[in-house]
Amino acid sequence: MTTITSLNRATPAVANPATAGAYTSTSGAANAAGGGSSTVVSLGGASGEAPAKALVWENRTRSTAATMMAQNFNEQALAGRLKNIGGELLKQVAYDGEDFSQSVQQAPNGVQANTYDMLVSPSQVSQHGMGDNQIALTITTRSGVKVELKLDAGDSSIAIEAHSDGKLNDSERKALGKLAEAFQKSIDGLTEDPPRIDLSGLTQFDHSALSAVDLKGQIKINPKETQQLEFHADGTQRTLSFAGPAGSAKINVDLTQPAAWGSKEQQAKALNNYMQQVDQAGARGQANGAMVDMFKDAFKDMNSDYGTPAVPQRSILLTDRDRAMTTGLADFSASFAQTEVASNPARVTEKDTFAYELSQKTFISGHSQLDRSISQQQQSHLKAAYHSPVSADAALALDLSPQSQNYKYNLIDDSANSTTSVTYDKGVLTKATLDMQANQSSRVLKYTLGKLKDDQTTPSGNAHSYDLLSQLDKADNAQALAKINDKMFLKSNPAAILS
Repeated sequence: MTTITSLNRATPAVANPATAGAYTSTSGAANAAGGGSSTVVSLGGASGEAPAKALVWENRTRSTAATMMAQNFNEQALAGRLKNIGGELLKQVAYDGEDFSQSVQQAPNGVQANTYDMLVSPSQVSQHGMGDNQIALTITTRSGVKVELKLDAGDSSIAIEAHSDGKLNDSERKALGKLAEAFQKSIDGLTEDPPRIDLSGLTQFDHSALSAVDLKGQIKINPKETQQLEFHADGTQRTLSFAGPAGSAKINVDLTQPAAWGSKEQQAKALNNYMQQVDQAGARGQANGAMVDMFKDAFKDMNSDYGTPAVPQRSILLTDRDRAMTTGLADFSASFAQTEVASNPARVTEKDTFAYELSQKTFISGHSQLDRSISQQQQSHLKAAYHSPVSADAALALDLSPQSQNYKYNLIDDSANSTTSVTYDKGVLTKATLDMQANQSSRVLKYTLGKLKDDQTTPSGNAHSYDLLSQLDKADNAQALAKINDKMFLKSNPAAILS
């Protein structure tokens, strides 16, 4: 058994990096910024273990991240090839601030594992950007330095690199290290089957040291399809888009109006209400459960802790009474749509579809705190189509035979909106209203042996305006304000709007 002491900084290796077995770190992962980072690595497989694959490396650069590359190449399928590597690479950059590049692939047949000159071959291992699974993280610091990490993995290679276009100070390196775990979680979520969105940690960066975080990912789902993701967060906005075999989604969060944000408790209540709206839409439109879960996870992550940005001194501030008339969340627009499916081969124009939109916009105006006005609008729209059996106990098995063509084709078109308004004149509350409206339309086409036998459309709707001036004016404690706030949330079911 041979041991090598390796540092995160590049050092020439004395022994073959892949002679007889995978690397096994005996001292754990490198510490985050500010901690020690030397690692003792054992080379060679344990007695009785199957020999590891002979590997060809790009260079002799050593680090714990490279150790993990060897372990994952020998032990993981494609989906797990980047396990632990992203977080470790970010820790490495945070520790020493040095650029780093390494790639590895299996040695060609016939290459001897103990022939060192053959196993370190830059020309043979130009694998950067060649893998099916690719992840790129860009972090911009307050001083303007950009740190870029790129990882990719394929069936035959793993490649990683890190580059900084300037010198990092201690606070920036510390802030980078704190994001290592969050970065790895985002990678792990994307490479799961089905994919999962986990970005909450990346939104929680240290704004005093870092100004922006960008993440791009492309993950191979099957031989023909990929899951893609693009995320950005800075002090003014958060944006996310992702697309894959199940469908696509976009979420934008506006962070430029912190005066309208409520307490953590109010935000949690608002998130819960919005997630109920998504669940109701998913059930009504027969949405794919995995796609709904991805959207919900993403929406919650994008609206997790907004931080505590400074509010301009001259801005209009909302009181507890004002916030009782709003959701407390930052403004946003969000949507997701499933990939269309032609599930009936006998009538391919009848597609199974699902598309949902949700948004919120807040307006704060006035010349001073004494004559302020606050208005908030919430909107949703659902459009879906799906096939269902003619009765609950019947089976749906559509094919080209007439006997299979007994089914219902359902078309859903729903919309809802809500508007709250609060106005003050010379410091006196003069207006507090809530206007709500919801409309639903369900069209059902019933087929028997492939022939249309029935076509019915069932519309429903409700609208109501609430004058809450006296209630809000008299609300003098948190409990009374919370009861008023419970009424503010969007309702997509007309029956939920009470006159």
